[in-house]
Amino acid sequence: MSKNTIIILGVVIMLIVGGIIIFSFLQKGKVVFTEEPVSEESFVEETAGPETFSLSARVLSVDVTDNFLMVKPEKKETEIKVVLSEGTKIIKLGVPSDIEDMPKQGGVFIPTERDVKISEISKGDKIFITTNTNIAGKTEFNDVRMIQVFP
Repeated sequence: MSKNTIIILGVVIMLIVGGIIIFSFLQKGKVVFTEEPVSEESFVEETAGPETFSLSARVLSVDVTDNFLMVKPEKKETEIKVVLSEGTKIIKLGVPSDIEDMPKQGGVFIPTERDVKISEISKGDKIFITTNTNIAGKTEFNDVRMIQVFP
């Protein structure tokens, strides 16, 4: 064989191998149907959602005696019971009272903050809750780090 034939044969083989590699990478994202059944455990493990450590919601009711809130998350139909602890920080955000408090340039709005108690939260308030544990899919949780009450 001549030197040119060997070079051409080598290039063709490299193109075929490269095509196979590229094709296999493109096929990774596609669904492949097999005849063997998929176990429920592997399905749950593969479809498990991301962890959630915060929640934006509207207050449905406040129980000061038992120290909990019933809330409805944004764009969801479920109700969630949020149990507060001694370590839960509750902050009420507000609008600056004087227009001079707002920056002259840059258009950045910085809300005022003040610490409040659960008794100062009202039905209909929009709140943002942060937790220390994963709350994804839960209808009740109690490890609340902070609640921000929006104006």
